[in-house]
Amino acid sequence: MFAVIELLQGKAGVEEFLAFLAGAGQADMFAGMGIGAIFAATVLGGLAMNLTPCVLPMVPINLMVIGKSAWRGALYGLGIALAYGMLGVAAAFGGLAFGTIQGNPWFNVAISIIFIVLALALMDVFFLDFSKKRGAMAQAKTKMLPGLFAFFMGAVSAVLAGACVAPILIAVLLLAARLSAQGALVYAVALPFALGLGMALPWPFAGAGMQVLPKPGAWMKKVNKAFGVVVLCFAAWYAFLAYRGFRPQEQAQEAAAGGALAAVPQTFAETLARAKRPVLVDCWATWCKNCRAMERTTLKDERVAAALKGWTIIKLQAEDIDELRALPGFEDVQGLPAFLIFR
Repeated sequence: MFAVIELLQGKAGVEEFLAFLAGAGQADMFAGMGIGAIFAATVLGGLAMNLTPCVLPMVPINLMVIGKSAWRGALYGLGIALAYGMLGVAAAFGGLAFGTIQGNPWFNVAISIIFIVLALALMDVFFLDFSKKRGAMAQAKTKMLPGLFAFFMGAVSAVLAGACVAPILIAVLLLAARLSAQGALVYAVALPFALGLGMALPWPFAGAGMQVLPKPGAWMKKVNKAFGVVVLCFAAWYAFLAYRGFRPQEQAQEAAAGGALAAVPQTFAETLARAKRPVLVDCWATWCKNCRAMERTTLKDERVAAALKGWTIIKLQAEDIDELRALPGFEDVQGLPAFLIFR
């Protein structure tokens, strides 16, 4: 009977992956650090997450949402911080796996629709007007609605960034779960919030900085239309993810190559039963950018390929991480990519 003996989570380099295959496990990036140093490193890690490929293309959208307002930038950042803070609560009390929302194709449909609306507004197809004043209540809404929208988009951007920031986020969530098990609930909940706070830091300053930009004019229409094209590309991407999410079995078969076995959670037990020891299970999803990065780099390395000779490799597509974690041996998976060794 097969049993899990090793688990590796998040994007890994060649040396780390080879150590994992050799049974050395996964290194803890916080090993030997005090709680103050851990929080400082977490905030800096959150700040660095703004430079990932999933976040940088969102900058034009973020600036459009924030506008020339430091307080809207602060609300946008608060949405980010609270989104990750809620993940901390879930990790501390319920062991939530990050990626559950991203793996839902209906979520990707909703995001695609939001981006289409924003793109059409940028292209002057229609006008999103928060500035009409019709009495005291309408004036209050004029001030409140843009801030609420900025807060909402901050929370959404935190979720969308997860496809690239998984290694940092998984490490923080694993530590939060461990602190919770040790009884340090305050630290367990606060740590992911600190990660979100670090990611949120630049946005109030970005909103304040936009106040010194040139005044709007005819040139802004061209800039808006250019941004609209970028946002439409985002809409198409998330529509594509939704489409693939509704057809997991077909994607699993396409992903299996070079003798690897394809599986989804519903067929994994049957696939594992006919595999020869040892088995490497490569858990991936269409929305996981780090999974594709691992395929192009670490898994293509000659030393890794040599180390995997004689292994059975199962490419397990896990669009819904809740379904993945329901499988025996996968309970500790917090996000993707994830690799498990069965013997």
